[in-house]
Amino acid sequence: MRDGHLENRNAAMAQANLRRNFVGALWHGAFLAVGTALTQPTTVIAAFVAELTGSTIWVGGLVTVLTVAGALPQIFVARWIEPRRYKMPILLLAIYLRVASWALLAWLIFVLGPDRPQLLAWALVGVLAVFYACGGLGGVPYTDIIGKIIPPGRRGAFFGGRQALAGPLAVGAALLARRVLATVVYPTNYALLFGVAAVGLFVASFGLWIIREPPHVEAKRQAIAWRRYAGMLKGAVGDLKQLVAVQVLTGFSLMAFPFYIVYARHDLGAPAEALGWFILMQVLGGVLANLVWARLVDRYGSKRMVMVCAAISTLTPLLAIGLSRFGWQGMLPVLFLVGAIIAGRSVGFNSALLELAPAAQRPTYSALDAMLILPVAFLSLVGGILLQHWSYAALFGMVSCFVGAGALLTQWLPSVGREGTSGT
Repeated sequence: MRDGHLENRNAAMAQANLRRNFVGALWHGAFLAVGTALTQPTTVIAAFVAELTGSTIWVGGLVTVLTVAGALPQIFVARWIEPRRYKMPILLLAIYLRVASWALLAWLIFVLGPDRPQLLAWALVGVLAVFYACGGLGGVPYTDIIGKIIPPGRRGAFFGGRQALAGPLAVGAALLARRVLATVVYPTNYALLFGVAAVGLFVASFGLWIIREPPHVEAKRQAIAWRRYAGMLKGAVGDLKQLVAVQVLTGFSLMAFPFYIVYARHDLGAPAEALGWFILMQVLGGVLANLVWARLVDRYGSKRMVMVCAAISTLTPLLAIGLSRFGWQGMLPVLFLVGAIIAGRSVGFNSALLELAPAAQRPTYSALDAMLILPVAFLSLVGGILLQHWSYAALFGMVSCFVGAGALLTQWLPSVGREGTSGT
């Protein structure tokens, strides 16, 4: 009798902790969407860099620097983080460094103004490199924490629920961005956007304080020796190779993403205030599509979800070519699909990674995955260089071919049941 009462009490406590953690993670994801909506690399940052420099190489190069800065530290961070019983302090440190980065960038833009564009461009590179490096620092513990606090059968509901809450906030942020870009003088308008993004990230961090992170039961006091760790990495590469191949090939879509905005501005005559509409369409695409992606993951698994996302990603560059006859307005549905694809890649590949990774090695698998897909980071730079000699239509056509190959390769992804085989 007493044992039964104790079991019921423990079950009730576990359920209460699950609800608390679910709410905290949803809060963080919802307000994170405000910062993300105001600082999209494919819209806001790409347009800002194009305004500063007028160079496609600068646009593609900055996206490359940011991606490398976010991915490169992760494999070293994972080895250091993995033995720790609690990962939350590392995640909070990374978030508050990111808040400081956006606040510093907003202040630099306001101080330097429009008279020193080259100095401002280099300041942008430096501050954003720090921001994305902190993202790499925070991404490793975040994956592990979400894997511990959200059960496998609830992950699709979590990603979808997070987006349902984030949606109105992200749309509101996009509408704010449209108004700021249309009514505030350059570059103060960008300073305001980045300042509000810093506030959004700060508010998002409150959700992490709500979470009660369970300790890692297999954690050790010291990091694993590098020789032994290298053996673990070799085994992980074997598990991840098919997933990485799909990520790299479908990642060619990222070669085109920053240049849809530049194409609309330079070749299709889009006015400056059109950027606000592009931001809004991308945010709406991510918000609405995430509800669909979450449903697909929960019902059919990450493999089928990635297949659908890859197929849409294959058609999007071709759509950009076809709709260009309607002027810059033709890019609005393209940016909607860009938002849907970015959201789909996040939900699909994160879910697939959690399914593949053993629970005790989630940080390592997450970091290794980021390291193995690092070649994708250079595609934006390559795209910027090619556009010095190629037309936008030629670049978009090439991108569609590579992404289509990745879409076909999704059929060879390992099929993991909803409850996973190793990541839970």
